[in-house]
Amino acid sequence: MVQEFARRREQFARDLNRVPGFRCVPPEGAFYAWVNIEETGVSAEEVCRIMLEEGGVAGIPGAAFGASGANFVRFSFASSAAILREAVERIQKVSSEWQGTAAIRN
Repeated sequence: MVQEFARRREQFARDLNRVPGFRCVPPEGAFYAWVNIEETGVSAEEVCRIMLEEGGVAGIPGAAFGASGANFVRFSFASSAAILREAVERIQKVSSEWQGTAAIRN
């Protein structure tokens, strides 16, 4: 299982880094990905709302873990590799919504 979670971790982080505005360094422990979403130009709360309402993917705004997490979203990768791939595909599909929101603000 340790090797399987290591594979999921590496693949999930790599896939998340393909989402516009997401930056994820593979975590060294646990099974949570900590994703910097600052480049989206939208708050973590808004990114999480869009992902959930438009894509059916849940993430937790990083501020729930302290003020330094304001520009982060936390994901669990304790699901199968297939589910994780599908989640990232859904996130990529809805990412155009926050890209549009950021463009309106600028």
